[in-house]
Amino acid sequence: MSEDCLTLNVWTPAIDDNKRPVMVYIHGGGFRTGSGNIPGEVLAEMGAVFVSMNYRLGALGFFAHEALPGMEANPGLLDVIMSLEWINSNIEQFGGDPENVTIFGISAGGAIVNLLATNDKATGLFQHAIAQSGYAAWPLHRSNTAPSAAPMNTNKDKAIDAEQHANKLIAKITDAPQTKELLYGLDGHEIVSTVTTFHVPIVDGSSIEEEPAIRAIRGQQLDISYMSGGNSFDGSSMAGGGITIPDFMQEIGSDADEARALYSDDGDDLWLTRMWGDNRYVLSARILAESMKHKSSDAWLIYTDFVEEKDKQTSLGTYHGMDGYYLLGRYTEENSVALRALSSDFKQYWFNFASTGNPNGEGLPEWPTYDRQSDNWMVFSDVREAKSGVLTKKLDFSESRYLQRIAPALAR
Repeated sequence: MSEDCLTLNVWTPAIDDNKRPVMVYIHGGGFRTGSGNIPGEVLAEMGAVFVSMNYRLGALGFFAHEALPGMEANPGLLDVIMSLEWINSNIEQFGGDPENVTIFGISAGGAIVNLLATNDKATGLFQHAIAQSGYAAWPLHRSNTAPSAAPMNTNKDKAIDAEQHANKLIAKITDAPQTKELLYGLDGHEIVSTVTTFHVPIVDGSSIEEEPAIRAIRGQQLDISYMSGGNSFDGSSMAGGGITIPDFMQEIGSDADEARALYSDDGDDLWLTRMWGDNRYVLSARILAESMKHKSSDAWLIYTDFVEEKDKQTSLGTYHGMDGYYLLGRYTEENSVALRALSSDFKQYWFNFASTGNPNGEGLPEWPTYDRQSDNWMVFSDVREAKSGVLTKKLDFSESRYLQRIAPALAR
């Protein structure tokens, strides 16, 4: 580990004059962990030029402090933008087409996809985007340069102040006055150690203009082909975020009885964990997909609910991040037929989308575009099947609460 970490990796089928689709993977890890060290050859073998990159994490990547008034609050996001600029300038030398770039990622990587898809700074850097369990409707911290009329947080209270949060992080290291000189003199490893759960980006009005779902609802997203979705048990990540059952119950407040009725199939506490995952990830996907009605490009929605036969008696659904293993895994005859078929379809849909901006292709079940009236999702379970109304009542409930939270910002 060192500060010389802003590297990227390229896999290509050949160095020639062909213009292959470019697939750019942005890793997840709660904006705290992870790296671009992944098996990119899996999709390069299908004919794509595959790229992954590193970006700054934790307080080194997302940090706003009153002693650093001229510093961008999201250097980690700007690292990704710089990687995309490098790709646009250089990928042709690796047999890639700089005018056919797809960004995709899972969890925090999917969140970055959504931040870029709604960010003017990313205009022209990519043509297609896939956000897998990438939150966009979850509250971000806000710096003192963020737009006024901020949305509330999930407790319907004042949004979290990024500068105050930074003060608390640095206070874990030292109780000395937090001057510019002190901050630049701190050890990088100590700064990294201040973040122990999920970290979040910061609305600063510049590197991130506003929360991505708010921008999408306003019609301020890029006009790109868009795929998004989530998993049936994305709530498995709840504990890793430092969120407790009582915390989330407090957020639901007086709506608890209505929420419990919607999740009546799950037992005590489990229903809250599942709802948390739907709230954080699946709702974001539907909001951003529907918001593409403001643009000429299409959107497609994904819902992954695959469990291997041997695990069906004990599993709670498709856990957070498992779709990444299905997509990038290399499975053999030692694995089940169902898993190999699922992985094959994931890869082919994703490659088709990167190639043409449409996931459909020969030999695959038809995947309809998304609109709110039909509410069509492609469900990846034991079979691949387009279904209408996946989680409709649950997401409608959560969306109504979300719209209350962001009402001040939408009124601006």
